[in-house]
Amino acid sequence: MSPSSRPLVLPVFVCALVGTLAGCAPGGEDLSIPGPKPPSVTCAVDQDCPDPALFFCNTAISLCEPSCRTRRDCDASRRGEAFAIPACATELGCQCDMNRCEVNLCASNADCVGLKVCRDGACVEPPPSTLAASCQITPDVVVGRPGGTVAFNVWVWDASGRPLVPLNDVVWKALDPDVVKRRGMERGSRATFELVAQTEARALVAASIGSASCTARVTVLSPDVPARGVRVSVVDELTGRPLPKVTLSVSGSRGQGLTSAVTGTDGTAWVPASGSVGVSAFHPDYGYLTLARLDADSLRDLRLSLRRNPLDTSGGVQVAFVEALAANPRTINLRLGMTGLSVPGLVSELTPESLLGAERRVDVGAAGSGDMSLPSGAVVWLEGSAAPRASASGVAGVCDASLAGVLDPEAEILAGTCSTRTAWGLTGTLPMTALPLSAAEPGVDPLLMLGRMLPVSTRFYSSAVRDASFRLVPTPGLSDGAPRPDAVTYPQLVSLDFEGVRLAFPFAVRVPQLPRYRGVYLDRAFVLSTVVAPGRGLVPLGYGAAANVSPADPNADADARLGQPGVVAVRMAPAHHGLEGQPYRLLVGATSRAARDDASAGTPTSFVVTDLSAPPFDPLGERPIAPGARFLPIPEGARYNFDTEASQELKGRELRVVEVGSATLVRVVFTNRLGRRWTVLASPSDAEDGVLIPMPPSGFEDRTYFGDHLGSRSLLRVETLLVSDGDWNDLGPSELVSAEGQGLEKVADLTRAVSALEMGRPEVAWIYPELEGQRLSRGSAVRVRVTGFRPGVDAEAQGRVRVTLKGGKGCDDIVVSDTAVSLSSGEVELRLPSNCSGTGVSLIAALEDTQGALLRPPVMVIRGVDIP
Repeated sequence: MSPSSRPLVLPVFVCALVGTLAGCAPGGEDLSIPGPKPPSVTCAVDQDCPDPALFFCNTAISLCEPSCRTRRDCDASRRGEAFAIPACATELGCQCDMNRCEVNLCASNADCVGLKVCRDGACVEPPPSTLAASCQITPDVVVGRPGGTVAFNVWVWDASGRPLVPLNDVVWKALDPDVVKRRGMERGSRATFELVAQTEARALVAASIGSASCTARVTVLSPDVPARGVRVSVVDELTGRPLPKVTLSVSGSRGQGLTSAVTGTDGTAWVPASGSVGVSAFHPDYGYLTLARLDADSLRDLRLSLRRNPLDTSGGVQVAFVEALAANPRTINLRLGMTGLSVPGLVSELTPESLLGAERRVDVGAAGSGDMSLPSGAVVWLEGSAAPRASASGVAGVCDASLAGVLDPEAEILAGTCSTRTAWGLTGTLPMTALPLSAAEPGVDPLLMLGRMLPVSTRFYSSAVRDASFRLVPTPGLSDGAPRPDAVTYPQLVSLDFEGVRLAFPFAVRVPQLPRYRGVYLDRAFVLSTVVAPGRGLVPLGYGAAANVSPADPNADADARLGQPGVVAVRMAPAHHGLEGQPYRLLVGATSRAARDDASAGTPTSFVVTDLSAPPFDPLGERPIAPGARFLPIPEGARYNFDTEASQELKGRELRVVEVGSATLVRVVFTNRLGRRWTVLASPSDAEDGVLIPMPPSGFEDRTYFGDHLGSRSLLRVETLLVSDGDWNDLGPSELVSAEGQGLEKVADLTRAVSALEMGRPEVAWIYPELEGQRLSRGSAVRVRVTGFRPGVDAEAQGRVRVTLKGGKGCDDIVVSDTAVSLSSGEVELRLPSNCSGTGVSLIAALEDTQGALLRPPVMVIRGVDIP
């Protein structure tokens, strides 16, 4: 496959995935609803069918199939005994979905009659509590102070290890009411407790159902904090375990270090501090965290949460799609599947890679597509052949002894070498004849194509394994500075039903007015529908997307079927496979492909988050769901001086973020080449005034730098967040880090809107000369590619490209580019002096600012050439 054709493979895959939809060629096997059907009638047109109002002619198989225009067309009273659809004679009946009678699914217990409950989309008798054999409380470890409240959830399994969803038969108990007491009298899977009095770590909260019982370990700190200092409690964000050996540093108004302390085995330490200070937490195995401008006189009890370095270890599961054998398919059909593991944390960190994994090359020649580049979580195979296995990567968390090879679960959790997430899958079937040639057009956006087509398909399914446990190992290549998580094999295997629960709920979401980036409205809008699995993360259940190009204005383009600008069609499945009863959440997002057209551009994204009581059935989008928040502006006015000396009106190591809209929190993330982070939190007002990033304590690497031999700057992402509690009270950094508050580990659940800009880092690379030691003629034109930086002399330029010549004869010169720049490629051309010649001439390409000074730290690349 030629390099130029590789980007076209994923679009072909995506259109294959939705090939049964409008826009893809018709044809193939009968994919109508399963179960008994009316007598087969051959046809060429609809009029050949018994009643064109109740049937249509599927010309791909030349047979009449049931159709409908309204729900009543699916009822036996309308179709009569001869044409009745047996599959619709159920308690929930059928819906008319895309002119087909589809069996209706429930989305919550409220959809069922009497005492029945909703499980896997069907109304069934509630499982007896006697089936419960084991359980687990999440969080299973809690550290807090008196007065704090904690919401617990319980996961339950039967004797065979299958998920069991309790109704109202869980008994919650405070094991020592003088230390922890119950709030409310819930008997379902959730309960809230209040921390009352100081205690060492011990089992204090219990849940029981049937023969299953489980506990949570709670530590309650003393309410007393010594004067003239702050107490800091540090926990692991994803496990709740207290973190020992964390260095806490207090910095002054100029960023200078003042005092420090190290946390003990309980994850806490007291450190002297007064006035307005910065408080930072450093641990080599975790991301650093800095809280800027804390008022240490009024807020003296802090709770911080850190997350492990994401590339230090790697792990996940292999996924096998299990399908029933097809009986004499009429055509060759293609099976397709996408899978991943639930993602914990902020929605701003959701990426295609975090959902579907990194791309890899696969051979699917038998499917007619040859060598394809697909995400590790995507597979394609021919019906009747063995389904290839996909892989899904995840992050460290909690586990138990049921995971193979785990003898001491707590030791594995503390070491970050095990986890439990939810494995999810999205699957579909497509006749080979339905692969459209139009999908291979250059520039096609596969995620947009999927988001447009999926809502109008009735042939997608969702599947899940609620409790997918796996181990993690050190990432190969880490010691060499080039981590290779793709080199890790996953021994743990999970199986997903190929046809699990149908995406039976089409509806529409009204997208708020889109924000701008560089003066242009973002050109993509999308909706990801999820269910929130406590302790596991977000589990995707559906998707929808729209472009914003015709015209490029504040509203997403009108859907061809719904006909309303600013409204995105979505299709999703109900919660299933043990996730029933957990909250539904819609992530309404916007992004831009600006970087495709401008090499200097960053990647902007913006989300609003809205909770959903249950997915509605609204195929015509007559009642669009409207989120309760607006998009925040993209934080493109952010600037940071990586140098210790003042530059460009910024002090050394000063950060400023302006125009944050209604945000309550500014979050800035530096990432080095090993994926290790340093996160800075500030209030919007402090970020606008400017905050100083302190130097790390001795022995800790400075993660504001990339970590290469050049000492270049790290990757930079700037986020603004609107965070509020259930009563829409604004929560800033002080409220979130207060030991009496909600806690940083809950920011993901409290965030209502977030905008982020991946600013990347400025880089320059040689295009010509291509090779070291290459021979050039005198006065040659040379070319470099610049990314993450806009060179030129116009008002929007950030500086220019400078090539310094060293060595040879007549070569001690500096050439600066004032010529036009190709924005899409980032290429800049310069011409060498005609009098320069010699062997071993060094060409040093570097970036300079608008005042002609080299960027600091320098951004440069050297090429040695011979000029006869």
